[in-house]
This record gives sequence, structure tokens and C-alpha cells, in this order.
Amino acid sequence: MRVLDLVFAARPMLLIPVWTVYLVSLHYHHRLSGESFDWADLGMLAALTLAFAGAYYINQVYDIESDRINNKLGFLQRGLLAPGNLSLGFVITSTVALAISIAYSFWMLGIFAQIVFLGWAYSAPPLRLKDRPIGGVLANAWAIGFLIVFTVLPSPTIHTIGLLGWDNPVYFFFAVASITILTTIPDREGDRHTGKRTAAVALGTRGALALALVLMIIAVLVAWRSEYAALVYLALFASIVVLMALLLPAPGVVLLATKLPLLLMTLLAAFFYPGYLVFLVALILATRIYYQRRFGLVYPRLS
Repeated sequence: MRVLDLVFAARPMLLIPVWTVYLVSLHYHHRLSGESFDWADLGMLAALTLAFAGAYYINQVYDIESDRINNKLGFLQRGLLAPGNLSLGFVITSTVALAISIAYSFWMLGIFAQIVFLGWAYSAPPLRLKDRPIGGVLANAWAIGFLIVFTVLPSPTIHTIGLLGWDNPVYFFFAVASITILTTIPDREGDRHTGKRTAAVALGTRGALALALVLMIIAVLVAWRSEYAALVYLALFASIVVLMALLLPAPGVVLLATKLPLLLMTLLAAFFYPGYLVFLVALILATRIYYQRRFGLVYPRLS
């Protein structure tokens, strides 16, 4: 069980945004380049998984108290793992991710070095970017929304950089920034009681919704300018739901607004790569079984 505990302590459900952004951006790169998904893409996906898993390991070490208040599923709180286990996990997964990245290029090593640093700085003192309304949002938007997009080009040159689609990183930067702000809303009270200054704590629920709406609308405009119809519709529909939550801040509507944008983007990635949907269904089933047997809890929930 200790091995399974370490696997699920990496919070695979929270890795879905990482996989989703990579796959959607990879699809648009392949559409321009005429390439198809291969082993190099799978290796990059594995390296990203390890790098962000390390970030989630170290996050739990420094968020024991706030996770308890917010009723998060805690391996440390239940004594299943020790802080040292997760700290070592951060070191190992980060080191392996960096080793894989350098096998691609020094450019990729530079990208992964930033991801690993932000993964540490997001949770660990003295920076603790996640407790800062601007720092937390920018860290996520840069690492997930910007850097991941560039990993689809292991060795960019003046001839290949155009195959990325210059507006793609900008779109994902604003979309991820919006989603990050939305995800701080459910944890607002617990974060406030532990002295954290997340976007939702600093701005309040309505202020956070308003800022998230503005950022998502910017994403709509970027996608429209780039003529990426699917991304336009995705961000536009998400904007409408966030606007509904802003005008009618009932708990159910707000919860829908916090979950729908990522769900829509994940479905888009699954449309581009049907095998991803099969993988996610299997992952959700495995996670439900594990948490039911290990904790007696139903996780993840659909609502």
C-alpha cells in the first residue's frame, strides 16, 4: 500500500490540467507541422507528469494545516506518509524530469528548470507564491499555460518556431490564469483562516469571479484573432458560465463556474486524442476504488 500511497499522493487528478494543456497545444502544433503523436511526445508527457507530481508532493508538506481546514484528502494528516517521504519524492521526480528534458535539448532543460523552480517556490518559504494573490496566479499561468505549450517543440529553430502558433501560449496563459483564480474560490474560508492571501481571499468571491471573467474574455479574443474556432467556443462558453456566477452567486452556480472551464478543455483534448478519454475514465475508476478502500471516501466526486 505504501507504493500506492505515493502514487496517489502525487494527486493524479490535479495533473489533468497539465496533460490537457499539453495535448491541446500538441494537436495544434501537429496540425501545422503534419506530424502525429509519437514516442517523443509520450516521453515529454512523462517528464511533465514527474515535474508537476513533484510540485504536488512538496505542496502537501507545506500545506498540512490549510488542507486540514479545507477538508482536503491528506496523506500526511492521516499518518499514511511522512513529510520526509514527500520531500524525497519531490527531489526524485524533479531530478528524473530534468534528466529526461536534457535528453531532448538544452532548451527543454531550461523550460523544466523553470517548472521545477516554480513548483518549489509555489509552496515553500520564503516565496510561497500560492499564498500571494498575484504570485500564485502568475506561477500557474506561466508554468502550465505558457511553458508547457513550448514543450511541443523540443528543439525550436527559426524555421520551426512558427509551427507552435505564436498565439497559443498567450491563449493558454490567460485561460489558465482565469481557471487558477476560479479554483481559489472553494478554499477561500480555509485559506483566509490560515493567513493565506489567495486571489479569492484578496478580492472576495465576486471580485475573483470578475477578474476571472476578464481574463477568460481576453483568451476568447486571442483565440478569435488566431482563428482557432474550438478554443474560441470553449473560452466563450466558460465566460458565459462565469458571468452567470457573477450575476447570480449561488453556491451551485459558483461551483459550476470553477469546474466547467477545465472540464471543457479536457473534453477538447479527449476529442483530439480519444485514447486520452479512455485513460481518464480508467484513472477516475482507479482513484475511486483506491480512496474508497483506503479512506472510505468517495473521491473524485462529480459535484
